[in-house]
Amino acid sequence: MYVMEDLRPFQYWTLWMSKRHTVALHHIISVYNDRFDHIDGVMRALAMKNTRWKEDLLFAVKLARQKQSKYYAEVTSTTSMLPISALILDPFRKL
Repeated sequence: MYVMEDLRPFQYWTLWMSKRHTVALHHIISVYNDRFDHIDGVMRALAMKNTRWKEDLLFAVKLARQKQSKYYAEVTSTTSMLPISALILDPFRKL
């Protein structure tokens, strides 16, 4: 149950992105922020647990946050131009 709840936002964003028929790259910051918030909440909840498998899950969640942080760090002021350009070029936002 814990693992499914922990993975729910990843499933949500994956399905949301795959269902869009438009450019979705400009949503990357919102997606990352939502995922960071969720991971932080999971880590807070698991930090109080003493069961071995929950400690293992906390370790895995910490590694997932570390990996996500690495990718998020690559979204710099220069690379953020790509999402901005995607928003501008989105054909469904044209007048």
